[in-house]
Parts: sequence; C-alpha cells; structure tokens
Amino acid sequence: MYDVLIVEDEPIARASLTYLLDWQRYGFEIKGEAEDGQQALDMMRNHYYSLVITDIRMPIMGGLTFISELRKFSDAAVVILTGYDDFEYARQGLKLGVQDYLLKPVDEEDLVAVLLKVRENLDLQYKTNKQLNLGVSALKDQFLKRWVHGQVKKQEFEEQTKLLGVSVQWQACCCLLVEMDFIHSLHTHWTDQEMALKRFAIRNIMEEICGTSGYVFEESEERFTVLLTQSVDDLSGEAYFTSMAEKLAASIRQFAKETVSIGVGHLVTAQEDVPESFAAAEEALDGKFLRGSNTILSNPASRNEDVTQADLRRSLEVNIIDAIKTLQPEQVRHALQQVRDGFKSGHLQASEMKVYVLEILLQLFQLVKEAGGSHTLLFDNKLGDYELVMRSKTSDDLYQFTADKCLAVVELLLRMKDQQPNKVFDTVKKLVHEQYHTPISLRSVAQQVYMNPHYLGKLFKANANVSFNEYILQLRMERAKELLLFTDKKVYEIAQEVGFGELDWFYKRFKTYTGVSAGEFRASV
Repeated sequence: MYDVLIVEDEPIARASLTYLLDWQRYGFEIKGEAEDGQQALDMMRNHYYSLVITDIRMPIMGGLTFISELRKFSDAAVVILTGYDDFEYARQGLKLGVQDYLLKPVDEEDLVAVLLKVRENLDLQYKTNKQLNLGVSALKDQFLKRWVHGQVKKQEFEEQTKLLGVSVQWQACCCLLVEMDFIHSLHTHWTDQEMALKRFAIRNIMEEICGTSGYVFEESEERFTVLLTQSVDDLSGEAYFTSMAEKLAASIRQFAKETVSIGVGHLVTAQEDVPESFAAAEEALDGKFLRGSNTILSNPASRNEDVTQADLRRSLEVNIIDAIKTLQPEQVRHALQQVRDGFKSGHLQASEMKVYVLEILLQLFQLVKEAGGSHTLLFDNKLGDYELVMRSKTSDDLYQFTADKCLAVVELLLRMKDQQPNKVFDTVKKLVHEQYHTPISLRSVAQQVYMNPHYLGKLFKANANVSFNEYILQLRMERAKELLLFTDKKVYEIAQEVGFGELDWFYKRFKTYTGVSAGEFRASV
C-alpha cells in the first residue's frame, strides 16, 4: 500500500478527491492533506509519501515552487491538478519530473488510469531498490568479513568504506562473535525454512539493538559477527561492549525464544587492529565447550597444564573400557562420571576430547564385534557418529553422546550373555517359521536377536547342518508342496504365501528343488 499526500487549498476539492474512488483497491491510501506547498513540504520532511497529488495555483507557496523544493530531498511520484487554462504550468511541471497531470474537475476514470500508471512505476522502483539494497548489503557483509579476518589492505579499505557507506569515525571498536546455540544441536531438528527464519529474526534483533553504533554480518551458518563502535562522547571502556553483549543475548532470548553464546573480543582503537579483536572473540567463544551454551565469554578458558593431556586421555579410556568389560552398569556409570569430571577439568581442549571419544567408539565397536553382536544397531556406518562427535558444541553434548553409547553397549552385551547358543538357535528357528512368508534374511533375523549376521550364520549352520538360506528355501518349498497337493489355490497365490514376490523366481526355484514344475507336481498326484 502506497501512502498519498493531497495538496489542495480548496476543502471541497480535497474532499472530492478523497471520496471519488476506493483508493485501497488500487494500492493507495490517503495519509495526509495539505492546504499549500509550504505545509506540504513540512509534512514530506516528517513522513515519506510515495505519491503527491498537488494543485498548481495555491496561496503562500504554489504547486511548481513546491515541486521544485520537494525534488531537493524526495523522489516521490507527483501528479499535478490543472485546468484547461493552466496547460503551460503543466508543461513546466513535467520538466520538474512530474509523472502525469489531471484536469479539474477530476474524472474517476482519468484518476484510475493515472493511479494504475503510477503504481506500475512505483512497483518497478520498489523492486529495483530492493535488489540494489540486497546487493549492497551482501557486498558490505563480504567486505566486513574480509576486514575482520585481516584480508583487506589499506587502499582497498579506504575505497570500500566510502563506497559501501561504512563509518570509520569512531574512537574504540570491539568484535562480538555470536553463536546460535540451537544450530547443529544434537537434540534439535529444524527444517531449512525454519532455520532461515530463525537466523533472519535474530539478525534483525541484533541490528535493531546496535542501531548506528555497529554492524552485523554473517560469519557462518551458525555465527554472526557484531562490529561495535564507540564515539568519544560515550567512551566507557570494555564494560560497554560486555553490557551490549548481555543486552543482545537477553533480547534474542526474549523475542526469538532462543539462546546464543557470545565471545567478546578486545577493545581496539585503530582500524588495522580490528582483526585482533575478532581473533580474541573467537578464542573467547572456544570457552563455550567447557562453560556450556547461553554464556557471555570475554576471556579464553584457562587450562591447567600440570597433567599431560595424552596421559589423561589414556587413563579415562582404560577406565571406561575396563568398566564396560565387567558388564556392571554401576561401574560403568562411575567410570562415566570420571569422564565427565575429566571433560570439565580444563586439562583437555575440545579437539582432544573429541579424539578421545572417537577412540572410545573404536574400542566399543571392537567389543561388540568380538562378542558376535550386531554393530549396525549401535554404530552408524555412514560416518554419522563421527559427524555428531565433531559437531558437538559443548562438553555436555559430547559427554551425553559418549554415555549413551557406552550404556547401550553394556545393555547389548548383557542381552547376548543371557543367550546360550542352543537358545539362540531355537529362537532363530522359531522366527524363521513365523516369518518365512515375508522377505526374511539372515541380516533381518540377526537384528532381531542383536547378533552379527556373519556370526549368526556360523552358529545356525553348526546346529542345523545347513546354511540359513538353504533352511529357508527348504521350508518354503515343503510348504509349497503341501499347498499344491491339498488346496485349490493358484500357483501365484502359493508363491506369495511362501514368501516369493516374483512368480518366475518361484517357478525356477521349485523346479530346481523338486525336478519338476509346480503344475507337473500337482498333476502327478
């Protein structure tokens, strides 16, 4: 909807224009009325009107003078009202950039035609400006990102700041690195559209708060950089930047209903030192791994170097694996608590903790494999587990992943321990007899008894003296023979009933098994 200002000294003429048609139907709304050009100028300075419809002959300031002054600060569309004897004025108005004119008294049909023409131009202008703004915004983001990463030389810096309208008139500057806690969380699943909307909302909130004292730009999918500045009038040191970080976090929590973690960089006073502030913000944000989400971090997390990281990792790994081998859940939980304490001790960096967890995963995989268990139930063969570990944003997330895996392995090993070989064979045999009419396989049965398919195949053959596949084929063929002899069912119905989805495959297997076709077998009796 485009706002309209009507400038006309005659009240009856103003009212006539207002009620002549349904303005909103054509995309316009009358938002202001003025009696002369001077009043109209004052109104235009306080509010942006997309369209101005003005008379030419008015007291105090006439229409042409008004348009001339208006063009000094506004690009609003202008339509003039003129009589037959004012055509020379109309011609002068066109030179001032007037879009069109209407003859008085205004006819509804003429007004509609002019409005449609003006709206088409305004729509095109809006679309063009939007595209330009998006382009400039993207270029500004790209430039600011390169600046804080130390990739902009002095000459380019001077050129780009002028071109993109980046103010460098400040006395102090500080980088804030804002990480959205919900992105890549191990416990959250978002659609791409939901993620984009959240990020858009959070950026808008930060830009609203920073106003003219900072710039917000995208650092990565999960992070924004806020470049905050201070003038000499409000110079108050690093406390100001920390308080701004707290305000940003609180506002995002209140309006976007999400938490963020913010790394606060050093205060710098020179343009060339801004990359140092950004690097300090990155280092501070690394402390999130130990401190957890929803935190403001201004100093790197301190580390205790008295203990060798490799020694601590080996000690924790031995303790947890030994505890799992006992198959005592309480001992495992005690060992896991030691792991948690180790993570929180500050002796290990985030990368070292992740390496430790990956080593634990390999040990757990080997334990399950040696026991003949099905590792597919617990481990993601498509590097999903690896990605979850590497994407963990806090030590709490990493610990929870480790604890879940360890306890799941203990549960599986306990279940397998209770299954004696003969008991397992009986269970599998029962499952086969219950499911032979379905697309059953050694792998699907192995999953049901929590065993490795290869190990189960050996166990089955040792007890049945035939392979798993041979046993199923024999069971299906004998059942098919019974159905052929004692029922009137069609061959294709029998094939489906004994687990063959394709009739041709049933015919082939049946003839190989019996030496005759299904039809010949039925006819021979």
